[in-house]
Amino acid sequence: MAYLEIQDNVRASAVCKSWYEAAVSVRIIDQPPWLIHFPKTKNTYGWLLMSKENSSDFVLFNPFTKDLVVLPYLELWNYYKLVGFSCAPTSSDCVVFTIKDYDPGHVTIRTWSPGQTMWTSMQVESQFLDVEHNNVVFLNGLFYCLNRRNCLAVFDPTLRIWNVLDVPPPRCPDEIDEENWYEGKFVVGYKGDIFIICTCGRKDPLVFKLDLTRGMWEQKYTLGSLTIFASIKSSESRTYVSKGMLKNSVYFPKLCNNEKRCVAYSFDEGRYHQREQSLDWGNEISSDNIWIEPPKNVLELV
Repeated sequence: MAYLEIQDNVRASAVCKSWYEAAVSVRIIDQPPWLIHFPKTKNTYGWLLMSKENSSDFVLFNPFTKDLVVLPYLELWNYYKLVGFSCAPTSSDCVVFTIKDYDPGHVTIRTWSPGQTMWTSMQVESQFLDVEHNNVVFLNGLFYCLNRRNCLAVFDPTLRIWNVLDVPPPRCPDEIDEENWYEGKFVVGYKGDIFIICTCGRKDPLVFKLDLTRGMWEQKYTLGSLTIFASIKSSESRTYVSKGMLKNSVYFPKLCNNEKRCVAYSFDEGRYHQREQSLDWGNEISSDNIWIEPPKNVLELV
């Protein structure tokens, strides 16, 4: 039972009483992430990648334990077009990744890992980066980078190889304004798969899943048991959320109901909660809101 996906676990629990007891005993309810407000931040495993405005101060910070890791000097890092990290800096496997286009046709990639006193740097020929709306997600040991035009590139931090993939971007539907199509975009990973969530005003969000075997983005009309918590700086995914939360849904970092709830879209119901919400991400203050994974003993820390 412990190795079953949640939907198979639920089906098995309906067979008989003994199966029900066995299934429930190993069923884990995922703790939803918390939504916090931090400008100029990236998040992974409860840690935040932060800097000051127009500063070279560059740190990893855990807001729950107050642990702080000061990274080596990096000139005006906030001008870098993409930043991200693989896992908590308490792990020797942690890699902090930055990329910037110093001159047309070239990008400079810098990485740092615990124990290093300097950044490791490399330059490659590439016109991949856009001025804004670039995204990065770490998955399967690789940094997957998505630019404003929805083109995809991969950086392997072990082999130090940068590769722009031959994967056509998802097509913008005719009824959607192309400018909004590029702005309201979120990227998340789940069990080896990459998803893009595209939103445009009051239009229903569109979800695409990367199919590397076929070299294409496949549109998905349901998330099944998956719930996605989307934000511009960092997105999270859960398969079995706690009672009272919507499954087969996307939660956005925009507050409603006197800031007591987040805007969410249910694929089961085919509508937003709340109904009349507009998601104009080009002008949203909530772009500084970020989902963060709290530790399991969070109530002992706050």
